[in-house]
Amino acid sequence: MSNDTTDLHETIYDVLRTDLKLGMVELGPGTPLVGDELGLDSLDLLMVVTGTEKRLGIKIPNDKLGRDTMGTIGAFVQFVDSLRTQA
Repeated sequence: MSNDTTDLHETIYDVLRTDLKLGMVELGPGTPLVGDELGLDSLDLLMVVTGTEKRLGIKIPNDKLGRDTMGTIGAFVQFVDSLRTQA
């Protein structure tokens, strides 16, 4: 994993822990964002997107969000990383 991807994981973890107030819950690339494990609802997912946008200074297109891009933390990191490399 490159430093950029590691930093991106840490950014997403920070969004989840601070913006969603999850505290020090154990998070990893395979942690599901959609489903029961974290108990996130659609508003929580929106907060993940907006928190990520603010921290990284990017715009995430709503029409690209779904289970394939937000199913797990790792999938979301890969999706955001692909957006950053396109910019």
